[in-house]
Amino acid sequence: MTRMMSALLLLALTAGSAAALAAGAIDVDGYLRQQGWEAADQGNALQSPVPDVAPLVFYAKGDSVPSCGLLTASVGAKALDYIELVGPDPEAGFPQCLGIKSMTPFTLQNREYLAVGYLARETREDTDLHFHYLVRDRSRGFITDAALTDAVPSSPSGLHPRNPVAVKPADGVRLARIAVLGRAYPAWRLMERDFISDKASSFSIFEDKAARRCQFVSEAGAAPLAVAHTSFAPETSCDSILASSRLEKGGRVYYLAMFAVQGQRQLVGVISVAPNGEIGPETALSNAINRTGATKNMAAAKAALMRQLQ
Repeated sequence: MTRMMSALLLLALTAGSAAALAAGAIDVDGYLRQQGWEAADQGNALQSPVPDVAPLVFYAKGDSVPSCGLLTASVGAKALDYIELVGPDPEAGFPQCLGIKSMTPFTLQNREYLAVGYLARETREDTDLHFHYLVRDRSRGFITDAALTDAVPSSPSGLHPRNPVAVKPADGVRLARIAVLGRAYPAWRLMERDFISDKASSFSIFEDKAARRCQFVSEAGAAPLAVAHTSFAPETSCDSILASSRLEKGGRVYYLAMFAVQGQRQLVGVISVAPNGEIGPETALSNAINRTGATKNMAAAKAALMRQLQ
């Protein structure tokens, strides 16, 4: 027992030291001084949700417009790593960094990610929203996931110097999930209109129009689970996708997919995600809803599902 307690204490101290090192490793002001850069005035600067990544918005030597990037630290590393996000081309005033607007941690494919959203003024009139994705490596800490970053396109921010409008940044986690799931099922068409992204899970519908098949895919940070439409409607063809929705009850999330089978009969399939991340098709619930005919629209289907869960 004494040896076990000693081992546990040593483990706790080691973990605490590692966390303290990571938390104290990023001296942004010191790094700026070392590089000869000047911090940009951002007002209420964004705070990183993880201690081993820090946002950096600054003026580099000789630049009159701001650049931005990320400083990362890993336990045992002698120096910080700098990841450039955007900076002006030599002897040019563009592109410019207008700030790092969001840093959102999430889990995908059993790996820890950080979605970093930032605004870049590409020209005098065009300002785009970009996302850069970091993934935690066991030995190197957070590093760029280049494939995912390249897969998520930039989008116009809606900002214009002469006609500014309110901008709601796109959901970087949602876009990352769409990109990863799209790659996972390349032979199928992902219905982005019906994609649902929550804090801890997502739901997507895929269609094979030629084969008249569809499948419903859920993930909760780990491997996705695909359920064929025939799990809810055996020996039928999937003629069209009509709608998707979600309902939360008792800590469990229920995703609903409404689809039409031959003869234009409308049916609903339900998949649930438990608080522990366990995913499964709810065939009994789906059959109960379909038997009652509560599939005229999604509102009726959700009301029928709620009655089944009472």
